[in-house]
Amino acid sequence: MTLAIVGMSLLLMMAGARFSMELGEGFSRRERARLAADAAALAAVAEAAPYGRNEQVAQARAFASANGARLIDCMCGPGAEAVQVTVAVGDVEASARAVLDPSRFAPVSIAYPSDGLHPHLEAAVDRLLLAARGSVYVVSGWRSSPEQRELWADALARYGDPEIADDHVARPGSSLHEKGLAVDLGGDVALAASLVTTLGLHLHRPLAHEPWHFELVGSRASGGPRMPLVTGVGAR
Repeated sequence: MTLAIVGMSLLLMMAGARFSMELGEGFSRRERARLAADAAALAAVAEAAPYGRNEQVAQARAFASANGARLIDCMCGPGAEAVQVTVAVGDVEASARAVLDPSRFAPVSIAYPSDGLHPHLEAAVDRLLLAARGSVYVVSGWRSSPEQRELWADALARYGDPEIADDHVARPGSSLHEKGLAVDLGGDVALAASLVTTLGLHLHRPLAHEPWHFELVGSRASGGPRMPLVTGVGAR
């Protein structure tokens, strides 16, 4: 009799422990699904923001996957200011809704020091920055001769050899930055290069080892930027 009672007690304990484990796993899946749904909804609505690319479904799927879930549904049309997504973790589903308030987004600023730039270069850079919607910015534009001399001196001190330093910084008087015919861009440089082609801008990148360096086409031709194409290694 005693053994039977002990055996029943052990079975009840084991069943209770299994129930608790399944309950915990179920709660964990629900929590994970809820978090994944929140992340996917926020990612989707962000794509409709002024600086997004309207890739709501792709971003919702990517963020759901990153959080261990799969995307079941995404009610998120291009430019929608409200989205709703449903994701699943195992057999547990969760939904989340996110709303975008466009008034909370300030217009992207493309302001940069443009003094000294050739008017054609300035116009091309302005169009590129506007199309990039904040993903590209100007790191360096026109440089004064003292600024170029300082950059050259720093490169010379760092590399110790004028020939090596010249591979990284143009010697004073030979940089197109000093003439307002070149800019160094930051951010998504690959996007910048793509926009140059898409928009038909008269810019090019003559330096393979400096993909951020853009020059006005024809800058190396005698008399200024009139030539349709320029080749060769450029001055930085």
